[in-house]
Amino acid sequence: MLRACLAFLLTMPTQALALSCTLSFGVTITHGIGRYPPGTTLQGSAAFETHGSFRQEGGATAHLATGTMTLDGQITGRLWTVITTSRTQAADLVGLYALDVEGLHFVGQDFTGPMAITLYGPRGSWPHDRPPITQDEWDSFQLRRVFQLHAPTSSDMLGGDIAALDAACLDSAPSAP
Repeated sequence: MLRACLAFLLTMPTQALALSCTLSFGVTITHGIGRYPPGTTLQGSAAFETHGSFRQEGGATAHLATGTMTLDGQITGRLWTVITTSRTQAADLVGLYALDVEGLHFVGQDFTGPMAITLYGPRGSWPHDRPPITQDEWDSFQLRRVFQLHAPTSSDMLGGDIAALDAACLDSAPSAP
């Protein structure tokens, strides 16, 4: 069923955005586990390319992506989607989501994800369906900025606040005639 849904979504018309981004960010741990107690500051990075998008419910747009997200140089996951919401009754947001995470094991649990960065902006502040491109656009999501890595077999997670985020993006889609 899931494969059929994904196949259907991949055949839907997509926007002309072909975005390549590299991000570096700091995370101050607020919900710690093991060797990462609250107050610890970690460095992370993400690199991705978008490959089409489709609208979802509630003003969200999913941008299918390929790439990686890394935390502390050893926790790594496969980045597969970037979600944006805009012009809704809730806060605008951009979220980066990774699966198949490796590198964090604690008290018998593998923290395999999802791993996510979610940046929130005030309602109505993001007028686009696309992800941010410029540093100023990424910086406009200042309402709340969080990181999460979940253990899928329990409610445990590693979480924190994004302390800083630097982005370098390029839209390589051909210009419309």
